[in-house]
Amino acid sequence: MRKLTTKNLLQQKVMYLILFACFTQVISAQIVNSIVLDQNNVRCTLFDEGGFFNQVSAGIAGYEVPKGSGLKTIFSGSYWVGAEDPQGNFHISGNRYNVGGNQCSFHSGPIANPSYYGTITYDNKYQNSVWKVSQDDIDFHQQHYQNTGYVTPNSILKWPGNGDVSMGVASQLAPYADINQNGIYEPTLGEYPDIRGDEAVYIIMNDESYFPDGNQLRIELHAMFYQFNTGNYINNTTFMNVQVFNRSLVNYLHYYQGIYLDFDIGNYADDHVGCSPEKQLLFGYNGDDFDEPDGGAYGYGNNPPCQGIVSLSHPLENAIVFDQGQDGGIYTDTLFWLLMHSQWGDSSQWINPITNLPTNFTFPDNPNDPTGWSEEAFNNIPADRRGMITIYESAFRPGTKICSDYAFIYDRSGSRLQNVQNVWNIAGSLLALYQSSDQFPCQSSSTNALLEQTQEKADLEVFPNPSNGEFTVRWIGGGEMFIELFNAMGQRVYAQQIENSSSIEINHLHQGFYLLKGSNDQGIYTKTVVIE
Repeated sequence: MRKLTTKNLLQQKVMYLILFACFTQVISAQIVNSIVLDQNNVRCTLFDEGGFFNQVSAGIAGYEVPKGSGLKTIFSGSYWVGAEDPQGNFHISGNRYNVGGNQCSFHSGPIANPSYYGTITYDNKYQNSVWKVSQDDIDFHQQHYQNTGYVTPNSILKWPGNGDVSMGVASQLAPYADINQNGIYEPTLGEYPDIRGDEAVYIIMNDESYFPDGNQLRIELHAMFYQFNTGNYINNTTFMNVQVFNRSLVNYLHYYQGIYLDFDIGNYADDHVGCSPEKQLLFGYNGDDFDEPDGGAYGYGNNPPCQGIVSLSHPLENAIVFDQGQDGGIYTDTLFWLLMHSQWGDSSQWINPITNLPTNFTFPDNPNDPTGWSEEAFNNIPADRRGMITIYESAFRPGTKICSDYAFIYDRSGSRLQNVQNVWNIAGSLLALYQSSDQFPCQSSSTNALLEQTQEKADLEVFPNPSNGEFTVRWIGGGEMFIELFNAMGQRVYAQQIENSSSIEINHLHQGFYLLKGSNDQGIYTKTVVIE
């Protein structure tokens, strides 16, 4: 693979942003609003136009750690959301960079009656849809809201607890403590934002209001970024909660949600990226032991860090590492859809070069293992790298939401590859913390909620049941059916397309109760499966 010079790579990245930013200014009055979250040792820039972390106007990375050092680990991040309608057509909203205008799939504000988009009424209320509040402000408000002369701070007063229903906006938006249980956010009566962490930024976006391409889902995306100010690895961590609301009338199936990251570990041109399916982790690290400065950006020098993102609430459907250009020289919905389905732009399946078998994960092994499939073990030339993780839900009904949690984790306490190992360890610790805590908002997914509400149907048969993990699934209605098996935590552990019947062998499962779900254009069917 030809290695571009760092000068050309920098020009390529900056010119991309400049060209699209200029194009946006010509055709659009859409404004990209930003705010900084810096409660702990991380300083990150957040936006209400399609992505996060990137400082668009300057064309520089927007995730700084340690705070105040000028050293960055992530250039940019963005959301990709896709699903199928009952007719089998896919719909997708996503982009690589939050450059604003018609190059973004997500735009500021909630879903409304389309006649209000672009009006002064809507813009005055929702054109700036990024809010920031600290727990200190909330605590002070709770203690003093009844005091004479107390003035409620704007961070609490303007919190978007309620939507403007006169414009067709949902009545409930950002979470808040509804003390009197009347469904109305009333901060002057002592009510307050319900946030996570010591400080949080809340963002509301939609995929319909601005330059819709006809392929969007009519969804509303709420993102809460939050930080804790502590003395351990949490002090270098930023958490992200994403809630996607289906405001359409479409009963979507096979929902895929991707988080795309352009890693820049100091000098962006000498990086490697990898993933770990077991740790639900995507991570970037320097491709050599010394990170030199380049293009005006600071380098980390000796022992450069490792930066990762871990999916806390969902197992990974797939994870991919992109070489330069593999993530979309042509920006099409079809390419994004294929990538979230573990396929390249020509529809070919990703292949593990060690096993020569199809895979959902590229470079999935620890770089400290010289025999595994990693960029380190394969002696790949370090370069400008990107990556993406995808999570999956089997259904996304109208009026429901899909909730997911993530953590951006970092370590620089040892040598380059020791830092990678430490990030793996941190990912494992956070997953254990998440699963044992009731302090996170996404302990159960919408899939779990959907399964709890679905009646078992006699048309779906499983035998023998109980079994040792080998059983037959038969669909009496005829035709094809997509079957999935979920464990007690709502995590999908198996999936297969069947026609009439199929023999299943899943010998690695632990003993216990599982829920088998079948879906097709005729409905959704479930059966309880017991593994002995």
